[in-house]
Amino acid sequence: MKSTSKLLLTPIVLLGLVTAAMNANASITISGSDLNSLHYSGDPGDAQYVAGTPDVAQLTTPDSGLNGDAPAVYVRASNPLATSSLSTLSALDASYSLFSSSGGNGNPPYWLTYLTDPNTSGLIGVVSFGGPTLNGSSQIHVFYDNDPGALSSDDYWGDTLSTLDGTAYGTTTFGQLEVFETGVEIGDWDNAAAIIPASANIDSITISSVPEPTTIIAGAMLLLPFGLSTLRILRRNRIA
Repeated sequence: MKSTSKLLLTPIVLLGLVTAAMNANASITISGSDLNSLHYSGDPGDAQYVAGTPDVAQLTTPDSGLNGDAPAVYVRASNPLATSSLSTLSALDASYSLFSSSGGNGNPPYWLTYLTDPNTSGLIGVVSFGGPTLNGSSQIHVFYDNDPGALSSDDYWGDTLSTLDGTAYGTTTFGQLEVFETGVEIGDWDNAAAIIPASANIDSITISSVPEPTTIIAGAMLLLPFGLSTLRILRRNRIA
């Protein structure tokens, strides 16, 4: 009778591969000098990379109110991630590490994510209510930036990101729209007309793209023929 000791390991390896496929995600943390490669937006000198101990993405504004500047630092798909988009909105998780901050009347930096509208040449903005983490439980509101042909005008104020993910947008949902860029912004806060300066020094940004359920299933299906082949071999060896 032929030995099957090596073949018996194959189903275990297969199970490990499927498990790995179900738990895998793409994650990148941007820190140190890599912060210099990000996209900075704001008045001159208000959003910039600053080398130091540690290196930071520095955001400053002399007026953090509704009439002031709102500097931001963004991660884009091609910088530093070499893909056509960061992910779909429903697959996006993000967080930042704040080295130091001041002003802003106690308001924390918030996430601002731009989605590509497949129906127009415009962008759809999704703003979190503040804090270092962007995930399904984050409270958000929506605006339509340079997107006169947007299929909706609803701002979904106070909804969670998970709720928005499942909300219909044309023939699809917001969750299936591609992320053009996502980043951290300060300012544009309702400070009761007071002119309050603010700053934030961000020493790392982490972007995670969680696999869609269909992607997980597709990956498992690709492994299925190997499993069936292994079972046939084992059966033949038992008969031999």
